[in-house]
Amino acid sequence: MIAVVSRTDLARRTRKALEMARRQGAVLVESHGEEQVAILDALDYRLLRALALCHHAPQDGAGRPPQGLSQEAVRQAAALPGGGAQAAWDLVIGAYMAGEVSLGRAAELLGLSRFGLAERFNRLGVPLRQGPQSVAEIESDLEALRI
Repeated sequence: MIAVVSRTDLARRTRKALEMARRQGAVLVESHGEEQVAILDALDYRLLRALALCHHAPQDGAGRPPQGLSQEAVRQAAALPGGGAQAAWDLVIGAYMAGEVSLGRAAELLGLSRFGLAERFNRLGVPLRQGPQSVAEIESDLEALRI
């Protein structure tokens, strides 16, 4: 659900609007009935950017077994010039959307709980893959648990 506030209310209650964005999702700011800007929680913003990148990236891994993703690979992506937190999110969400890692593993790599990441997906209207899609994915999940 998107909360709507006027620019005047935003000026008067900035802290409340920011807290609403953090806890409940986007806050849409209007002026004279016209939408001006949206305020998003920072992690929702990172998730949306990563999803947009996945959507426009070529999908050439279809049909192959899940490859997994290591914490070290995520750290390396973040450490690259121009990398940072968004590069880590791009890598992890891309791997999740490609079926390379499970939702739980994606959440672990991002330092979130599985339920927290699922809630963000739901809040943003992004469909979740429910359960392993193949025997290879089950084996990959089991291997990740052993690490």
